Amino acid sequence: MKLVSRFWPIMLLWASPTLANRAMPGRSVPLGGGGDLDVSLGRIVVSLVICIVIAVLAALLIKQRSGKIDLKAWLARIEPRAGAIRVVETRRLSVHADISVVQHGEREYLLLLQQNNAQVLRDRPIPPTADGSLPCD
Repeated sequence: MKLVSRFWPIMLLWASPTLANRAMPGRSVPLGGGGDLDVSLGRIVVSLVICIVIAVLAALLIKQRSGKIDLKAWLARIEPRAGAIRVVETRRLSVHADISVVQHGEREYLLLLQQNNAQVLRDRPIPPTADGSLPCD
């Protein structure tokens, strides 16, 4: 009896809003004011599994690299490489047409580029220079 009388004010504070909420006929919202979350258990489990997989992969990466990441070497690997196609010269003929000289491999192309069309006007091997070698930049 002594224990019940000791917690009586706390029980009264807890029970009175609950009883007041049930006493109102049009009100069915719980005291928190929010409704159900409407999140399925499957989505929660899949999200948890994805987070665990990401954490394990991050731990393995850190262990493999011994905590040292060589950022300079990593950035050097993704540096853009020189392309095989080289645009030698381009001239505008009109608002909708350009003419370009393009080199690819050991061939040289003269291209007419229009608004909805592209044509190869000339296709020939790159002419050698005076000393017999191919021209370079």
